[in-house]
Amino acid sequence: MTDILNEIKQFAAERGLPVLRDAEVPLFQDLLRQARPKRVLEIGTCIGYSTLQIAPFLSPGGTITTLEIESERVDLARSFINRSAYGNRITIMQGDAAALLDTLDGPWDFVFMDGPKGQYPGQLQKIMPKLVPGALIVADNIRYHDMMFIKGHVPHKHRTAIMRLREFIDMIQDDRHFDTVCFENGDGMTVSRWKG
Repeated sequence: MTDILNEIKQFAAERGLPVLRDAEVPLFQDLLRQARPKRVLEIGTCIGYSTLQIAPFLSPGGTITTLEIESERVDLARSFINRSAYGNRITIMQGDAAALLDTLDGPWDFVFMDGPKGQYPGQLQKIMPKLVPGALIVADNIRYHDMMFIKGHVPHKHRTAIMRLREFIDMIQDDRHFDTVCFENGDGMTVSRWKG
């Protein structure tokens, strides 16, 4: 398994593909080790690196459903995942997460959000009714290359993403629904426990 993960990481580095940063992996693994999830939803498969980080921590009979919009990435992810011991526990769905989420029933006990940052609030709205009490929602790249901390003028092409990320943070900091902790690891990661 380590060999496949290293191969994916090297492949991603050579092609400039976004995968979990080394600084984030220990935190991610600790969360999974404690959660031992049964039904995982991942938004943003890329080429399967984070998917295969999750898989060893599934509880017996646990499954992962992972969503990716780009067909080329889906093909690459499938080729890596099928070489692992977890291929039969992972379902990769190709398409826009907003549309796919309408077709999925859940319930989910662990959600990893790592797709387009501007879609986090809308995705969370669709996910919330399908969470089990106590479910964990982990969101990556929450600092958005530190642009989240810009006061005043935000570059135009990032304005919508940053506005929606701030909306997402307001949602997960609503303590009627979530207990949330923010971590500075890598590009920032939030961990939110759903209160139901």
